[in-house]
Formats: sequence, structure tokens, C-alpha cells
Amino acid sequence: MKVTALLPQLARRVLQVSVLVFVLYAAAGGPWRNYKMGHNSARLVGLIHGESWGQLYALNEDVLQLFGDSHKASLGMLGMPWAGRVFGVNTVDPLMAASHALKTERFSLALWLGALLPVLIALLLGKVFCSHLCPARLAFEVGQLVRRGLIRLGLDPPEWRSETRLGGWVLLGGLLAAATAGTVVWLFVLPYVGLSAAIFAGVTGGAGLVLALPIAGWLLVDVFLAPGLWCRNLCPTGWWLEQVGSWSLLRLTKRGAHACPTSCNLCEQACPYGLQPKFETHRPACDNCGVCVVACPSDRLGRTLTLSIGATIVHANDQEAS
Repeated sequence: MKVTALLPQLARRVLQVSVLVFVLYAAAGGPWRNYKMGHNSARLVGLIHGESWGQLYALNEDVLQLFGDSHKASLGMLGMPWAGRVFGVNTVDPLMAASHALKTERFSLALWLGALLPVLIALLLGKVFCSHLCPARLAFEVGQLVRRGLIRLGLDPPEWRSETRLGGWVLLGGLLAAATAGTVVWLFVLPYVGLSAAIFAGVTGGAGLVLALPIAGWLLVDVFLAPGLWCRNLCPTGWWLEQVGSWSLLRLTKRGAHACPTSCNLCEQACPYGLQPKFETHRPACDNCGVCVVACPSDRLGRTLTLSIGATIVHANDQEAS
């Protein structure tokens, strides 16, 4: 196995964990700002809330002061994946933007400009949000580790898969519901929104457990019944990313004209959705995670960046160009 094929997976895992850390840090920013406005002193925070809280307050104060006024810098780190503010740059989940527009019947240029970045990422890199940025995907991958552990122990959980794609209908239903109830609908529909909200609620002392129940239910389904069911068949974000990402420049491709051995299905086993890139039937559901690139024993799979002029550049560190 080539080290160059493992490096992108390491980078992907670091990015997934970094997104989760960002959500945790953004959630903790609320209590920190309350302490800042109420006490504005690490010593007072330590005396009132405990020494450890005082030390954390002081550490965060020192870090934020590197960017100027600590309170303003804290306000520059808000939100969750696809919907937040990172170093002052606003991003908006396109589903949230559409839901807000339907609910308020108003068009906000700033809102749609914030939604433009996710769309541009999908146009360039396809469904990389699902494989690299979605915290729910990280949770599902942990669930798959549990599933593989159960199989090694001799248990044989069912593996039900379906080719029926309902993400577009879930998107339509969610938008219709959001037109009445608002964006709160997505807390119970989108696992990555629900998980992020549960973290926020847990950190701030709210009902985090209730918000985590939907994703816990989908995790149980993923582990014990139908791996990849939500992400491949039902997720509305995954569905619209597939539509936009069908023109993406980054693609998982099969190299060479020779057919793969009929007895080899390691890419299908590695794929969280059970796709078969060796037959080149993996698009548009493929999210460019690259797990199959590592699993392929003959180095016939790789992610390529195809330019509009027709040139093809092998994605750095996926595999060596031939």
C-alpha cells in the first residue's frame, strides 16, 4: 500500500476532527462572551466558577488577543459546518437560506452570497462536504467501525441497501415544512445540523440530548440494519450536492483500460455506500472520500482533477501519475 494513498485519508480525518473542534469551540464561545461581559477578569471567573474555568478563560483571552479585540475576534468564530462565520467570512447553508426565504418571503442578498461558497465548493470538488466536512459522517464512520467489530466477533448484522434515491423528496418536504415552522425543522431532519445544535445545547446547558436523539437513531440503523442508508438514499444535502457536483472538476476515476478482476470487490467493501467504482457506476453518489483508492490492491483507482481544457492532473498524494 502506497504511503501517498494514505496521506489524503489522514488529511481528511484531520479536517473532519477540526470541523468538530470548531463546532465545540464556537459553542464554548457563548459562555466565554458571557464571562467577558459579566466579569472581564480571569481571576473573578476562577473565584466564581472554579479555577479551571478561570484558566480556560485566560487562555482563550490570550489567543483571541492575537487577532485584536478579544470580544470582536470571538464574534468572528461562530456557527457550524456550512453555516457560520470563520475569521469574519460568513457562510450559509443553502438549505437554510432557501428555508429562511420561504418563511419570511424576503430576498436577502447577503444571505444568498453566504450560500454561494458551498455551491462553488460543490462545483469545483463535488460532494466533499459529505466526506470531509460533515460531522455526522464522522459519527457514521465510527458506527461502521463498530459494525466491522461486530462482524469480526462472529455476529452477522443485516446489510440492506437500496438503489431508491429519496433525497430530493426529503428536500422538498423539508422546504415545505420550513415555510411554516422555519429552519428549526432541519434540526430533526439533517444529522449534521442536529449534531451541531446538540453540541451547542450541551455546552450551554440546554436540551442537547433531545437534539441528539435523531442522529442516534440513524446511527443504530447504520450499524445494525442498513449501512449508508441516510447519506446515500435520504440526505437532502447529499442530493443537491450530487446535482451541482455532477459538473465538478474533482472526480474518482478508474485508471487504465484493463478490467478489474471479477473476484475482487475490495472497493465495494470499503465504500461506505457500497458503490462499485471498478465498474465506474459510482457517480453521482460518490463523495470523493478516496477510501477505495487505499483499498484497491492494484492502484487502479484515483481522484483526478480534470480541467476544462481537457488536461487531467492526478490529485496530489492520491497516487503517482503514470
